[in-house]
Amino acid sequence: MLRLGVVVLVLLAASGAVYASAGRSSAPTRIQHTCGLTDKQFLANYQVQLAAVGMYGDEYLKGDAEPEDVIGAARDAARAVRSSAPFDPSLLTVRHFAPAMFLEFGRAVKARAAGENAGPAMYRSYSLGARVNEVLKDAQPGLAAAGCDVTDLL
Repeated sequence: MLRLGVVVLVLLAASGAVYASAGRSSAPTRIQHTCGLTDKQFLANYQVQLAAVGMYGDEYLKGDAEPEDVIGAARDAARAVRSSAPFDPSLLTVRHFAPAMFLEFGRAVKARAAGENAGPAMYRSYSLGARVNEVLKDAQPGLAAAGCDVTDLL
């Protein structure tokens, strides 16, 4: 169990380094951030979905939840995030990657429950999560200036 956690952290750090160094130009374009009602609803919804999937994942690792519970929560989270409609360009990017992140997490749990290798799906999930985190971190100052605080999501 601990070994899986260490592997996940190492993979997350490695993928973050790759994403941080890939595709950067010398002069990034400025993004006009918004913080309308739909942006705030998206952020609240995303935070609730992260918490729900995280809670079920923790309960599963403790033996207090069934794999189907976690998989169902991941599917519900992907559906909920996909159905929201933020206007902010960074939040649209989060909306693009987050459903796949949740679904890959569900695939990892399904593989683990079947006694198969959960590593590839977990790696994809954490890689997508690292990308989402990077987007939110980069957008944090602009979103905060527009009135949306994403600090709790980082």
